[in-house]
Amino acid sequence: MVSILVLLKQVPLPKEMRTSEEGFMMRIGVKSIMNPYCKHALEEALRFKEKLGGTVTILSMGPPSFEQSLREALSMGADNAYLLSDSRLAGSDTMATARALSLAIRKIGEFQIIFAGIQTIDGDTGHVGPQVAERLGYNQITYVTHLEANNSSVMARRLVERGYEKIEAPYPVLITVTRYANIPRGPRLQSAIRARKYEIKRLSIEDIGLLPNEAGIMGSPTIVSKVRKVKFERPSCKILEGPTSESKVNTLLTELSNLIIKTEKN
Repeated sequence: MVSILVLLKQVPLPKEMRTSEEGFMMRIGVKSIMNPYCKHALEEALRFKEKLGGTVTILSMGPPSFEQSLREALSMGADNAYLLSDSRLAGSDTMATARALSLAIRKIGEFQIIFAGIQTIDGDTGHVGPQVAERLGYNQITYVTHLEANNSSVMARRLVERGYEKIEAPYPVLITVTRYANIPRGPRLQSAIRARKYEIKRLSIEDIGLLPNEAGIMGSPTIVSKVRKVKFERPSCKILEGPTSESKVNTLLTELSNLIIKTEKN
């Protein structure tokens, strides 16, 4: 029997992502989904539970609307859900987020293994999981593609440049999971019914012992100096026709020759 925690975040749909003039992600009135990498982390946690027994607890930090993804996680098979929700946490950078989540984890209980996605699609930093592990004093293995476990340790295969490596770590350990690790399951009927009625536990900064000057913007050393929108423009593409491969190549060579002559004249 193991005690498992999953860090989960709700993110705006990619096509609806936008920032305020101050550089903060806008979340109110925006369609959102469970962060895809977090879904892979949850799936790995559920498989872990099915193999070794135990419970899966979900923890998220964000506005009340994040309950949407917490209930989705419960419908997939998670047992418990906590939402750290406090307006004073708004604008937290990765350092402030990791600080708050670490305190919340200590408040909730002790866990042998924590799962997180390698990153979120709205921030793409990959900082929060490792920072939480460091603050809690957990072992950590990042970029995991495959995981084997027993009652005392885990053996993970993680992505590295030009290949992968195998690492074994004893509990307690934090694992960040890639999209290559698994295919997330969908909701289960019985779990979905339970998820609708489940009372998600809310936490404030007072509940976890976080001082106001350590939360949100005041507790974030990161400064957004400027935000600008970048338009991606794809160059025009010309398709060369021809009855045979040889004729297509000849046409291509002619086009390139004309282009070189035109460039030299200019």
